[in-house]
Amino acid sequence: MKTTIRFTNVYDGRVHVHDEEVDLAEPPSDVDDHDLSDWAADEIFPLTGDGKSAGKEAGYFAEVIQCPNRPELVGIEFSWGI
Repeated sequence: MKTTIRFTNVYDGRVHVHDEEVDLAEPPSDVDDHDLSDWAADEIFPLTGDGKSAGKEAGYFAEVIQCPNRPELVGIEFSWGI
């Protein structure tokens, strides 16, 4: 499903933000918050980062900003790292 994600990557206190349209597998319609976190870890987390900051202290944030197939996901933010 086409989804626009706002990625915020933080490396050593420096913030890098960009929006990206991605194609994700749709989560089951009956998931609770824990299962949605598992879905995001599988579908969204691999898209975070820039691949150039290995070894740095990092935090990764991803907010769903557009999702026509599942509008209830808009506004949900996931985080990993610090």
